[in-house]
Amino acid sequence: MAGHNHHSASGMNEQRLRLSLGLTLAFVGVELVAGIRGHSLALMSDAGHNFTDAFALLLSWYALWIARKPATAGKTYGYHRVGILTALFNAVTLLAIAGVIIGEAIRLFAHPEPTQSTPMIVVALIAVVMNTVIALWLHSASHDSLNVRSAFIHMLGDAISSAGVVGAGIVVHFTGWVYADPLVSVLIAIFIVVSSVGIVREAVNVLLEGTPRGLDMKTLVEAMQDVPGVDDVHDLHVWCIGDGMNALSCHLRVSESDAYRAGTVVREVKDMLAERYATRHSTIETECIGCNSGEVYCQMDVHEKTGCDHSH
Repeated sequence: MAGHNHHSASGMNEQRLRLSLGLTLAFVGVELVAGIRGHSLALMSDAGHNFTDAFALLLSWYALWIARKPATAGKTYGYHRVGILTALFNAVTLLAIAGVIIGEAIRLFAHPEPTQSTPMIVVALIAVVMNTVIALWLHSASHDSLNVRSAFIHMLGDAISSAGVVGAGIVVHFTGWVYADPLVSVLIAIFIVVSSVGIVREAVNVLLEGTPRGLDMKTLVEAMQDVPGVDDVHDLHVWCIGDGMNALSCHLRVSESDAYRAGTVVREVKDMLAERYATRHSTIETECIGCNSGEVYCQMDVHEKTGCDHSH
């Protein structure tokens, strides 16, 4: 049944987030010291990436915590958008760090420095194990939460980049080719950029009240029109309040023969939206005089008068 239960964070284990945060912060200190002593940019860049992941985990935990606060007169949607802002902040921060890593790698390509391969390999191997475990912890919740997915991508990215550091350390150890270190750093930075851009794009789409990710609007409209008693759907808006929380509003024209059961028709449409399109917060207004049913999507104007007439 359709309803208004917005506790999308209830399935996420906050204790695992806190444990992941503690492990990551401890390892950042170890990796940074090893990178400085071993003169390894790849190791230090990986430590920087791990630090942003620790911050991402902290913000993700905070977003899950504050999302439980009830809606108020001043925050009628509650605090669910905090998770979206968190994901956007994390992704933009990663893009900035990637730029710094690339700049430092360019400097090392021009002026290479000797690198101690053994600390690189040992510390990075530990990082592979730790980041993989944390990523697995977060994986199940990452499908339904942009906030948690941003943290998951960070940890998965760290596991992959740490594996790259291991590879660079092996190359340096057996060949002495010092350029392997900055080369891996560039590859890590590229991976950070690629993984972060998608998060930025989706977060901005949510903040702009865009159509929820993966939702086929044409199919949704057809499904609504297929409900017995529905003649037309117009002034349709579908947006995302927060992670996994789709909302919809529209005008619904009920056929004259079904006018007596308009309330039942609306309920059937709402149930269908909740079951098939994960849209559980729907506000549906039945046909009113003056509404323009010529367009499915309302062409709003800043200076538009209140009411149902959206024609220009």
